[in-house]
Amino acid sequence: RGGACQLTRSTMAVRRMDLPLSVSSNFDSGNIICDAIIPNEGAEPATIVNLRIKPEPFTEGTDNKTHSQWFHFRVSNGPPSRCIFRITNAGTTSYPDAWKNYHTCASFDRKTWFRCQDTTYEAGVLSWPFLFPEGTSTCWFAYFAPYTYEQHQSLIGRCVATSYARLASLGDTLDGRPIDMLIVSQEASTGGTVWRPNIWITARQHPGESMAEWCVEGFLERLLSPDDALAKKLRTSANFFVIPNANPDGSIRGHLRTNAKGANLNREWAATGDHQAPTEANSPEIFFILKALDKIGCDGFLDVHGDEEIEGNFLAGEQGCPNWNDTLQGLFDTFRNALFRANPDFQLQKGYDQDAPGTANLAICSAQITHRFGCFAATLEQPFKDTADEYPQPISGWNPERSRRLGATLLDAWADVLPGIRLNHMGKPAA
Repeated sequence: RGGACQLTRSTMAVRRMDLPLSVSSNFDSGNIICDAIIPNEGAEPATIVNLRIKPEPFTEGTDNKTHSQWFHFRVSNGPPSRCIFRITNAGTTSYPDAWKNYHTCASFDRKTWFRCQDTTYEAGVLSWPFLFPEGTSTCWFAYFAPYTYEQHQSLIGRCVATSYARLASLGDTLDGRPIDMLIVSQEASTGGTVWRPNIWITARQHPGESMAEWCVEGFLERLLSPDDALAKKLRTSANFFVIPNANPDGSIRGHLRTNAKGANLNREWAATGDHQAPTEANSPEIFFILKALDKIGCDGFLDVHGDEEIEGNFLAGEQGCPNWNDTLQGLFDTFRNALFRANPDFQLQKGYDQDAPGTANLAICSAQITHRFGCFAATLEQPFKDTADEYPQPISGWNPERSRRLGATLLDAWADVLPGIRLNHMGKPAA
């Protein structure tokens, strides 16, 4: 998977300590194919590194295409002279228009990520020059700051160590990994729940949207804080069911959009034509999540994602659902406006076009939830790039810390919308 690409030992121009430059993606969430490393010994020496993004399995029945966009790789034995990294198949990825104004993420320690400001996209090639600082010869590059499976395990461990969370494993993925769900309430760690609104939050149906799990981490850390008064109020006002990573297989395999079999999970919530979904054979992640939803019930739902093209954070509603009404629109507006007040990185102008009434795709998560349970459900989108019109930060772009802060302010939005949920939905049967 990706492997390593090395120069022959006869080439001295790109070596430090007599070692060849190496490109590797053979690790958690890694994805790149190294085609060639070409030394240039001209007037301005530069090592050209030609790369390709590895495609995902074909998505059959819904998208009917092969997805690609996520990349994540390490460069070691970096030369003292300039390198130019070129992703030569960027023009054939899932969202080629998204490369406009995009800047590659880079890190020397996998903790602090910065943007390569000179990233360009021309003639189907994404490229950026890079000069290793003195004393440094290793760097990681990625589409966005990764959230690894080890980080996921650490998050689960921190949560269940508190007095307010317990873990439920809903079933196994195709690669045999558990589908983790955290249950959070004031008495959750004792195994009990009280009759309150059931609020669900899912993230990373699309595994390359790692900012979604960063966001959920920020949400959980605040919700589980023993010293935050709003967190305590919410823990005693609702039961929260949080799935930080709905697609661990795709995350580890370095996919942008799909699971181990190539299923786009956010199109697997209902059948599409002759394509049956969800199924345990093709999309067990959604099969088991939906089974748990039907058993527990749902009074409010947020699906957390990242958007490749739109440069801003926004909330998408399900106005195209057949059962959308003024009450649901009111809850949507309350949630969105509360988040806008709580976080300057959130905005109200940019977003998706609304579906015409009755035309929603019920195979999409939040549309199916709205249709199935008659409750407030929405999709939170974050940028892969930056918040262009709010408070942009060119050095980092949109980054993990800003995602975490957005997640923390979701508590303010849920606090505002919960009274309306209790008034309009609690105790009512599913639609």
